[in-house]
Order: sequence, then C-alpha cells, then structure tokens
Amino acid sequence: MSKEIFIFIASVLLIMPILSVFGDISLPTQLVLSAPFIILLGIPHGAIDNVLYIRGASLKQTHFIAIYLLIIAINILLWVIFPVAAYVLFLVISAYHFGQSQFSHYFKTQKLVHQLTNLLWGVSILSALTLFNLTEMKTVMSDYSEFSVFNSVHHTSGLTVIFGISTLLTLGSLVWLTASKAITLEAFFMEVLILALIFLAFYLMPVIIGFTLYFVILHSFKVLGEEYRFLKLAKEVKSRVAFVKLLTPFSILSFFGMGVVFALIHFDILAMSYGYCLLIIISSITLPHVFVMNKFYKLLFKTNFYQ
Repeated sequence: MSKEIFIFIASVLLIMPILSVFGDISLPTQLVLSAPFIILLGIPHGAIDNVLYIRGASLKQTHFIAIYLLIIAINILLWVIFPVAAYVLFLVISAYHFGQSQFSHYFKTQKLVHQLTNLLWGVSILSALTLFNLTEMKTVMSDYSEFSVFNSVHHTSGLTVIFGISTLLTLGSLVWLTASKAITLEAFFMEVLILALIFLAFYLMPVIIGFTLYFVILHSFKVLGEEYRFLKLAKEVKSRVAFVKLLTPFSILSFFGMGVVFALIHFDILAMSYGYCLLIIISSITLPHVFVMNKFYKLLFKTNFYQ
C-alpha cells in the first residue's frame, strides 16, 4: 500500500466522525476548509509545466508561455460563447487526466486500451462525485443563476447511466489488463480498492471536501512525487527544498492572478459569482496542463522512469 493511499484512508476515518458531529457543512465553509490544501498542493503540481514541457523539446520558454496563455484565452472565450460545451470539455479532459495519473506507473506505452482505461476511470469517479452529491449541487445551481445552464448535464437518470456504464467498463478493462498481464493480480485488487474508497468518500462526505481529499492526496501528491523524482534524476533539482523553490514562482503568479480576478468581482467590476469564476479559472488552467502532462508521461515511458 502506497503512502498516498494510507493517508487517504486515514483522512477519511479521521474526518468522518468530525462531520457527524457538525452535521451539514455549507458550501462556503467547505471552500474555506479546502482552499488551503488546494492552494498549497493542488495548484503547485501544475506550476512547473514550463520546465516539464520544454525538456527535450526544441521550444523556447517564451514561446511555450505564449502558447500556454493562448490556450487559456481560447478556453475562456469558449466559456463566454458556449458555456455548456466548455463545461463538458472540462469534465472530459479532467477525467482523462485523473485516469492517466492513476495508471501512469503501470504502462510502458500508451496504447488505445490504456488511454480508454484512463478515460473510463476518470469518468467513473467524476460521475460518482456528481451523482452522490446531486442534491447539494442542484442547491448551488439554484442559488447562482450562472450554473443553471448546466442543469441538462446534471440529470439524475443520465448520470446514473454514465456512472454505471463507466464503472462496469473500468472494471472490465482492469480484468482484461490483468488477464493480459499488463498489471498484476495484486495491482488489480489494489485499484478496485482505491476506486471503492473514492466512491465511499464521495458518498459520505460533502462534495468539496470529498473531492479535495481525492484531488490533493491521491492525485496531486502522486504527480508532485513523480515530478520531483524525475527532475532529481535529470539533475534539475538536488533536494526537496530546491524542488519547492522551482514550484514557487508560477504558484505565486497563479495566486496573484486569482486574487486580481476575485478583487474585480468584489468591487463589482466583473459581474460574476466567485464560484463560477473559479470554475472557469480551474478549467482554463487544466486544459493546457493536460497536454503538458501527456507529454511528460510519454517522456517518463521513454526514459524507463518506472522500471
């Protein structure tokens, strides 16, 4: 059992009694409790995209940043013109990204069956998160008019079908990978256990807290660890302190940018709720980050990082 899984299980067991004492926790309170962990661990795991992408590539850093910002701008424009399409795109690329990081250490290449497993696993957990917390999410949508356009996406019967099919296909894919010896039997049972634990956390906990536990512990911790080990092997960094220093500049820039946008909302210069704005920001950062991580994992396979 990895340390991330152990921490995840321990966190669920520690938090559940606390939640039972305090009862329902409002969305603003959930955000306040979760924000420090997302800020300190979630955002930094994508703060060295520039370092990871240009390594081994004939691309100047200024060109990379320009392309990165262009993708962000295009995504923001998509949110303005076609918000539902932008939201669905965000969910799909996030699903693939979560699955890719979950299974990255098993495969030496990214065959179609591996990519399909990545997507199915991600769709399974995101549909579970939405389905298990649908009442809470619909309350948010009714309180903030911007979210009402997503009602068609959050339909109970549709989500139930998507969750059921994606979960069954994920399990079927894991069985096939085990039978073809792409993963061991022990790995199969561990992945089933992890999936069940994520479902349990999403079912028992409020939506933001449940997702934060998964995102910070099982996703960001793992990715940060891979980034650190890779850069250390490549002699880009010599210690964890040096790695943190490498993460710091763009992390601070991200925090500053978010602060400026939220200030515009606070002073009524930007007519938008904080939650909707945060969704657009996260979506816009995620889109180029997924492309970077896809190249990063290809580089890991090429250098036999997991052997």
